[in-house]
Amino acid sequence: MDALRMWRDLARKERPPPKQALEQYRRAIDAGFSDDWERAEELLAGSLESLEAAGAPEAAAANHNLAVIHYERGDTDGAVFHCIRGLFLYNRAQDLGGLYAALRNMAVIHHSRGEESLATAAAREAARARGELTARGLLAELEAGRDGQGEPLKLIAAENEAVSHLEAV
Repeated sequence: MDALRMWRDLARKERPPPKQALEQYRRAIDAGFSDDWERAEELLAGSLESLEAAGAPEAAAANHNLAVIHYERGDTDGAVFHCIRGLFLYNRAQDLGGLYAALRNMAVIHHSRGEESLATAAAREAARARGELTARGLLAELEAGRDGQGEPLKLIAAENEAVSHLEAV
């Protein structure tokens, strides 16, 4: 069974995402970073299934940015869902920058929900990833708002001490 899953994942990685899904994703990113996050959410949600089915690296960034949109709208359940999905995809792609950004956002989301032990665990893992990024000389790109694939990421403002100390690590 594991061999079958591995084969499926390898086959998925070989198939390029549909051009329309990538174009929709790019329009979403442009809209979002032009502060039209409502339009960005609609476009990201429309492109997500195709991007994930193709195993496209943009799928992780789409989930990441959807998590932030849901959080800012007050939908912390949706934020957790998309943040965890982004974490899974970043981990599968071995994208340390994306993992750091998603873990950092996860810490903020859990803190806002009063889930301090989860927030602390996410912040601790984010700090470890940040330390590794610093050691590899890759932190500057992430601080410019990009994951390891160069996809634009939105970070949630850190409002508590447990998360804001990450900027100083």
